[in-house]
Amino acid sequence: MPPPPPDSPDHGFTWSLGASVVNGPRYAGSAERSTGVRPVIGLEVGRFTLSSGGGGSLLDFDLDPRDSGLTARLFQLDNFRLSGGLRLDGGRKGADDPILRGLPDVERTLRGRLSAIYDFNKQASLRSTLSQDLLDKQGGATLQTSARYEFLISSRTEIGLAAGFTLADSTYMRSYMGVPTSAAGVTTALPAYRPGAGMHSTHLGLEVKTLVSDRWVLFGGVGYQQLRGDARRSPLAVKPDSYNVSIGLAYRCCR
Repeated sequence: MPPPPPDSPDHGFTWSLGASVVNGPRYAGSAERSTGVRPVIGLEVGRFTLSSGGGGSLLDFDLDPRDSGLTARLFQLDNFRLSGGLRLDGGRKGADDPILRGLPDVERTLRGRLSAIYDFNKQASLRSTLSQDLLDKQGGATLQTSARYEFLISSRTEIGLAAGFTLADSTYMRSYMGVPTSAAGVTTALPAYRPGAGMHSTHLGLEVKTLVSDRWVLFGGVGYQQLRGDARRSPLAVKPDSYNVSIGLAYRCCR
């Protein structure tokens, strides 16, 4: 998909602003679903990108729609590049789903992110992203690796396909998929469960972006996730296979 047309050669930044409607499980493994409207915000200044709701991926196709927060390109050599970033993680509350009531909340935290990307050609790439809780709020660490293939079906429409997996350390797994012994049979009817580090999930995704005018971008996607290993065996994994759908519209301008 072509970049936004320039309004002036002096502009050194690009931005996007819009909204999307998202439907998906309340948490990974939930049988309950929710639908919400999310803001889509993106701002690119030099090698820095600020993104929320996938807005950054409308400006910089180095970014994955999930790369929220502040991202900086750190290094590039031929087809290999590194980027680093920070984002706020909202955690998880017991009120998010009935089955979570009585379990400890997962606190909000600040996450650091380091991504390594290799482009095989203009269409295919491999990405691996390490995300770490920087405030020791029991958020742990994850490593997500995915292969992407993007192609134009017209001069105004791009399709992206992705497949990958996520690994998680024991801290992340116990916070999001575990049931502590202090809560089991006391504040929740769930049995105690202490997962270890390992495979968390696999995922597939399809994304579409199309220019409806020089400035307006219509975008949407479908994702499918399967919990794996100890995450799938968790009593919280009521529905270990799940999907999400989204559609949005954003205005982008101007380099």
